Amino acid sequence: MLAKNIYGRTRVKNSEILELLIYGAYIEEQSKLDKYEKQIMREDMNYYYQSGQKEVLNTKKSTKKASVILDAIFLALLDMQLYNGFTYSQNIQATMQYNVQQLYKQVLINIQQQKELEIENNEFQRILNQQQNTKLYINGDKISGATDAMLIGLNNLAKAEGIKEIDNNAQVKFIAVIDGKETDMCHSLDRQVFYIDKENVFDRYYGETKRNLRIQRIKCKGLVVGLNLPPISHHFHWCRSTITYQIPVQQVDKKFNIFSSTEEKDIENKYSINKARIKGIDKAVLENILENMQRVYKDFPQIKGKIKKLQSIEHPNGGMNIEPDLKDNKYIMQINKKFFSNEKTAKKQYNKDLKAGFHPKGTTYKDMGIHELGHSVTFEIIKNKYKNRNDMTNDWNKNITAKKIVEKAFSNLKISDKLTQDMLRNNISNYATLNYEETIGEAFADYYANKNNAKILSREIVKVMKGMV
Repeated sequence: MLAKNIYGRTRVKNSEILELLIYGAYIEEQSKLDKYEKQIMREDMNYYYQSGQKEVLNTKKSTKKASVILDAIFLALLDMQLYNGFTYSQNIQATMQYNVQQLYKQVLINIQQQKELEIENNEFQRILNQQQNTKLYINGDKISGATDAMLIGLNNLAKAEGIKEIDNNAQVKFIAVIDGKETDMCHSLDRQVFYIDKENVFDRYYGETKRNLRIQRIKCKGLVVGLNLPPISHHFHWCRSTITYQIPVQQVDKKFNIFSSTEEKDIENKYSINKARIKGIDKAVLENILENMQRVYKDFPQIKGKIKKLQSIEHPNGGMNIEPDLKDNKYIMQINKKFFSNEKTAKKQYNKDLKAGFHPKGTTYKDMGIHELGHSVTFEIIKNKYKNRNDMTNDWNKNITAKKIVEKAFSNLKISDKLTQDMLRNNISNYATLNYEETIGEAFADYYANKNNAKILSREIVKVMKGMV
């Protein structure tokens, strides 16, 4: 396009011809490397493609051999967006444009200073060396540069394709290096499980700079480099995370202390639950959660006995969830097998999230049911405001009443400054800042776990809600 623009005009500046010549030199050099770079990339990606297949085959104890990556898959992966939103070819083009401008500016400076335009001169060699190191820099066993960052993404995409080749309904687990040097983003994604080819909904730290990182709920189809597939971006860092094939939950359940049909009936009778379908959940874990929920019923008897269904689910993220059923104004509570199939896993996952600030200090996994009951109490307040079901649903989905409850608590505390309000919500937990519903849920967990030592906003929210039901 630059050449066409120049050739189509009768008057051309010398500086434009100079820029074109420099650009042409970079294009020529890149064309010499292209064949070899793609050959190396194909070998590298094929290694990860076969590694993904082997992880699945080893799990299934299959004697089948891993196949090599096909041309169609290799080329399709090169055409996918990487950590910075560009494809492989777009990255090459953008890098060349940037490098051309760097060298072009230095040439102009040398001309203005009447210096010789010798490529061996220090100023040009410094620029070229810096450009080379930006592309690929190897120092002992440490490798960095744009090429390395691109290959991390492409290799993980290739591994996911290899897994999908054997198991097209597969999931992968995100593995972060937890050594105190990891970013909040990778820490929040660690051990989360994602579908390769289905919709994923998950919470993670997100933001363009470290200062504005916030917990956000993300939805994406499959695996997206930068979002839930390494290298994780938004703001730049050198990502060391990896993925591994996730063994299907049903293959794991048999190892743990799970409920029989008779024991499900016992839970129904003991905790006034209409129906319990909780196979795959550890007995001690569930009873600990249900016992702790009794604390809330003492203050809010209106929600006691209103869980119509307790069911175990298989989901890549999220521990527990509660939803109102407008048909009979009762609640359906779901508990995830992934986190609650045994107590060791439940503790490990909760403590990891607690360390990351996802939960209020002083709480344990046993308080997760209390968090969900905070949502139930909120809906009881919503029900008292409306007769129309659509109005109830709209309020619930848009956090209308939840926001008013939190605002009332701030008003009682005489806090009107938005910055201070945000700080107090964040003091409860990072997750409390996600929306006003979660502020209430986290306030309940904080209050019933810590009582007088709970955060002032948590205590005030519960006090406000006691006067509204």
